[in-house]
Amino acid sequence: MKTNHAKETKRLVTVPVLRKTLAAMIPFYRRIASDPAYAAAWSRGVRRADLDMLQRLLRQVGLSERRYASLSTNGIGYFVDFNAPKPIMLYSNATTVRPGTAQFYFNTKVHRAIAKAILPFYREIVVNRPFACIVVRAIRSGNRGLLDRVVRSIVATPRLRSVAIESSGFRLGFKYAASPFRFDNLTFGGAP
Repeated sequence: MKTNHAKETKRLVTVPVLRKTLAAMIPFYRRIASDPAYAAAWSRGVRRADLDMLQRLLRQVGLSERRYASLSTNGIGYFVDFNAPKPIMLYSNATTVRPGTAQFYFNTKVHRAIAKAILPFYREIVVNRPFACIVVRAIRSGNRGLLDRVVRSIVATPRLRSVAIESSGFRLGFKYAASPFRFDNLTFGGAP
């Protein structure tokens, strides 16, 4: 039963949903990558699970509460959810420490490095529809090998340790020397 649900979920993502979600997140990641003070404030907000602070910081990059459906944090990461057509309902972008490995920990230096690493990949999906189609085809067909090749063709850092298909999206696993913990950057969705 679990396998069937996983297979169904893989089929949900569409090119417009993926591109819209990543386009909304690019200004945020650009600011994280380029502004150490902003990135440090964001990390404090995540560690403190301070949603008011995180919402204020998102507004600074043009992501008002009207543009996203919800924002959440668990002290080790954050999740920004966007409305999507049925059957997905919500499509999310997140960066988080692997669950079960830490509490109230979020490393600014690692977050900035991840932002720098993923920005070219996100931009390519947003500006290059044929490239986005390949990414979506890999996700929908469950072709992890294709997704891995496509991601690594743009995300050039050796700190990218894994590429996985998950919940109608992808999970990029990063490990940096600045942190004892592994971080994931995810884009995912699915029917509730």
